[in-house]
Amino acid sequence: MKKLIIRIVVVLYAFSFKIVEAQNVYDNFYKALHEKDSATVEQILSEIRYSNDQSAERYIAEYNYWVNKAHVSEGPILSTELPEGVDVSGVFTLTDSMGNIAGYMYGVEYYDSLLTDSALLIISEGIQRHPNRLDMRFGKIYLLGQSGRWQSYTDEILSTLEHSEKNNNAWKYPNVTESMDTILIYSILDYEKALYSALSKSDTLTVQDTMKIHYMRSIAQRMLRLYPHDVFSLNIMAVTYHVMGQEDSALVWLLRAEKVNPRDALVLLNIADTYNSLGDRKKEKIYLKKATKYGDKYIRDEIRNR
Repeated sequence: MKKLIIRIVVVLYAFSFKIVEAQNVYDNFYKALHEKDSATVEQILSEIRYSNDQSAERYIAEYNYWVNKAHVSEGPILSTELPEGVDVSGVFTLTDSMGNIAGYMYGVEYYDSLLTDSALLIISEGIQRHPNRLDMRFGKIYLLGQSGRWQSYTDEILSTLEHSEKNNNAWKYPNVTESMDTILIYSILDYEKALYSALSKSDTLTVQDTMKIHYMRSIAQRMLRLYPHDVFSLNIMAVTYHVMGQEDSALVWLLRAEKVNPRDALVLLNIADTYNSLGDRKKEKIYLKKATKYGDKYIRDEIRNR
């Protein structure tokens, strides 16, 4: 069974959380944070708290302080096996004199749970005071994803989309020039990809995998209420059914996406692959031809290398 593709794009609007440029005390705070001058960071943060500043910048600064403390890097670690469920970086494979794998050397990165809670608490308070600051909401979503709290991650995305409907997408996002629609659509696509990437690599779906697929579908359904013609979300819906082995349902969503944009090569390729899974070689060839016609180099290479 071919694996459907979500989307690979050259530019992703991966708006995790950006430091807002501020003046005076905040400039000094971020300078000290960047230079890992913990004494100065603590002093400035104490001054900010004492001043009772309730601005968005105050909450963003304190959030960044806690995220910086929560992020832990360890290594190098020597082991005969790579750990499961943990992000590893800089993996170096060790071999014996016969060329057989003898072990691994790697680094580990994770977020301390209690310190992460502190970051989430302060940014949640900031969001309550500044509900239209989209960057603050994206910051919270980013950290929830990084710490693997997928249900809370999904709940926060759905809450953001619900608020987008209430405020007619009248968000505030400093220092960006793209439209709020563009930021929201591409960022949600990125968040969906993070859920998809978090699925286990085994052939059999785990209970956790099934929940993540449910989360993906819930987000896509909510997006389609805001943007009924969002090809990304239509394609995501198809992927969630495909992963569950429900190819007929996947095809329904892909054909809807094709109606919206008949020249979307990735959708056309996914339709071809779905027909392949259903055993319809004739229609598979038709859609491979369409995907080749409208596709970029990535799509054409993908087809050519099969």
